[in-house]
Amino acid sequence: MKFTNIALATAMTVAAGTASAETFFYDNSVSVLYGQSYEVIESDQAVVTFEHFSANSWGDIFIFGDRLMSTGDENGDQTETYVEVSPRFKVSNFDGGIVKNLYVATTWEMSEAEDNLLVGLGTDFNIPGFQNLSLNAYRRLNDNYEDTFQTTLVWGVPFAIAGQNFMFDGFWDWATATSNDPVNEKAASSNFTYQLKWDAAQLIGTDKKVYVGIEHATWNNKFAIEHSSGFDTKENVVSALVKVHF
Repeated sequence: MKFTNIALATAMTVAAGTASAETFFYDNSVSVLYGQSYEVIESDQAVVTFEHFSANSWGDIFIFGDRLMSTGDENGDQTETYVEVSPRFKVSNFDGGIVKNLYVATTWEMSEAEDNLLVGLGTDFNIPGFQNLSLNAYRRLNDNYEDTFQTTLVWGVPFAIAGQNFMFDGFWDWATATSNDPVNEKAASSNFTYQLKWDAAQLIGTDKKVYVGIEHATWNNKFAIEHSSGFDTKENVVSALVKVHF
């Protein structure tokens, strides 16, 4: 089952709803990453990413698109586009305690190879020192193999050192293995990725955030491919990062 048309229609519906809803916060950014020695693609890789996040009276939405450009692998230079659209719809509000909100959480994963739909529940937390902390639990309706489950933890922690502003943020995705699909068997996978960034806005003289730093991505069974001695899907890559907000 292909979910692309559903995803595009839903994204347009959410966008139309956002136009008439009250928007509490929004942010857009473009970032460029460059890393070396990726295990799965056996190549260096540059990634240009657009991100949008907005919090609205109906919930929130996070959208990102990656343009991945790899060089030096056995197949020559390769490019790929990957997009996720993740609206969450607020069903209750608990602003007075540790648990902030409860959502129906959805995500559409769109690539040239497959389109997957994730549906579940999500929540935000009020934790001192965190700009944001959320947890989503999904049922993965996978395009090319048996359905599985996934949890996603997302966080952001701003801090300052010697008058300079920094941000430590990231996510952790963990997905279960397939259990009854011997043809397209998929392993349980984990992707722990964080960014550590310094805001150079003061130096440049702008009121928009301009981050310089690193991204550290740690995969176990990347792309749900079982790690083996013949094919290494345990990946540990540090990439240089520039990220501009607007």
